[in-house]
Amino acid sequence: MEKSTSAAKASPHPGEPLLEISNLRVSVPDAPNVKPIIDGISLHINAGEVVALVGESGSGKSMTALSLMQLLPTGLTTTAGTIKFDGEDILTMSQRQLNHLRGGRIAMLFQQPQAMLDPTSRVGTQVAEPIRVHRHVDRTTARARVLELLGEVGIPDPGARVDCFSYELSGGMAQRVMIAAALSANPDLLIADEPTTALDVTVQAQILKLLDDERRKRKLAVLLITHDLSIVSALADRVAVMYAGRIVEEGPTQQILKSPQHPYTKALIQCSLLKADSEGNLFSIPGGAAQARDLEKGCRFLPRCGTAAAGNLHEQCTHLEPALDSYNDCCKARCWAVKPNRAHSDVHEERRP
Repeated sequence: MEKSTSAAKASPHPGEPLLEISNLRVSVPDAPNVKPIIDGISLHINAGEVVALVGESGSGKSMTALSLMQLLPTGLTTTAGTIKFDGEDILTMSQRQLNHLRGGRIAMLFQQPQAMLDPTSRVGTQVAEPIRVHRHVDRTTARARVLELLGEVGIPDPGARVDCFSYELSGGMAQRVMIAAALSANPDLLIADEPTTALDVTVQAQILKLLDDERRKRKLAVLLITHDLSIVSALADRVAVMYAGRIVEEGPTQQILKSPQHPYTKALIQCSLLKADSEGNLFSIPGGAAQARDLEKGCRFLPRCGTAAAGNLHEQCTHLEPALDSYNDCCKARCWAVKPNRAHSDVHEERRP
C-alpha cells in the first residue's frame, strides 16, 4: 500500500533524514516563572532507523513524544524550536495537515493497550478507522485489510477476534491489536512509548520480536521510549539519554552502553545490571529524579553526581550548565568531566548561566 502524505510527496529512503527536532522547548505559558518541561532538545531520526529515548520517569520522554504529535496536555505548549517531519515543520501545520499526519504518516503505540482501546467498540472497527480515514476505502475493503493485519501481528483466528471487544482480550492480545491499528495506514514513523511495560516477560519478548520484524519488513523508523536498557540494546540503532528536560548523552547504542561518559548514563546502566552489594542492596541513584523547574543554574544532575567532587569540578558544575559537546567523533555528552571534541561540538547551543 502507498504511504499517505499530507503533501503527496515520496517518503525518504532508509538512511535519509525523516524527523529533525531542533531546540524544542515545551513550557507552561500561563506560568512564566515555571521553567520549561522540555528545555531545548535536539534530536533526529533517519528513515528506517530506531532511536531510543531513555531516562527515569519525569525526565520528559513522553512529553517529547506528545509534542511530535501535537497532543500535549492542556496547559502545555511548544514555545520554541522546530519539529521537521520529511522537511515540513509540524509546529506550523494546520489542523487539517495534522489530521493527515497523525495515524497516517506518524503512528503512536502506548504502554497500556486496554486503556487506549475503546471498550464499547469492536476491535475490528478500531483497527479499520485509520485505514478508512487515510486510505478512503469502503467498509468491505477495510475489513479485509483488518483481517490481514490481525493475522500479520499473530492473532489466532482473526475472523473470530475481529468482532471482539477489548475487554475480551488478554493484555498481549490487546497490544497486538494496538500494533495492527498503528501499522494499518502504513506509517513512516512509529512512536512506541513503553510498549511492553504492562506485559509479562514471555509476552513482552513476543511483542518486541513482532515490532522488530514489522519495522524491518516495512522499513519503518521508530522512536522507542523506554527505561529498559535490554530492549534498547536489542532494538535501537542510536540512543539519547534524557534528564530533567535535557538530553545529556547521545550516540550509537552499543558505543553508549559499552562506554558511557555521562555520570547519569553510567548510573542507569549500573542500575540495570541488578547487582547487589555485600549487604544485599541493589545499586540505586541517590536522591530523586530532578525536574527542569527545580534547577536554577548549573548542571542538572549535580545534586546526584559523585563525579564532580572526584574531578574537582563542583564549582564549575554549580554555576554553569555544560553544552551537549561531541566526543569520540560519534557521541555527545553534557558533562564538564567529559573531554569534548571541539571541532564537532554543538556550537549552536547556548550555555546557560
